[in-house]
Amino acid sequence: MDDAVGRNSLGSCPHVNRNDHRCSSRFCLGRIEQAFSVCFGTYQVCPMYHQITQELTEAQAVASKPAATLPVVSITSHGQNVPLRATGT
Repeated sequence: MDDAVGRNSLGSCPHVNRNDHRCSSRFCLGRIEQAFSVCFGTYQVCPMYHQITQELTEAQAVASKPAATLPVVSITSHGQNVPLRATGT
């Protein structure tokens, strides 16, 4: 996993550079103090930080699961394997 979900030495939210639309309302001049206070300060209290972190953690868990292997089916006739061939459809 990259540093986006891990701790960040600058004290800012690790998701700031993700350009997530859910965080965009803080990044306007009218709310710039809130952005500095939360996103570049106490981001651990931000519910959106926790939601994005959870989504990324779940996505990584799904991506790291091994692909399911399908059982191999052999077609037999009188005990002999019957090779399948393309039908041209």
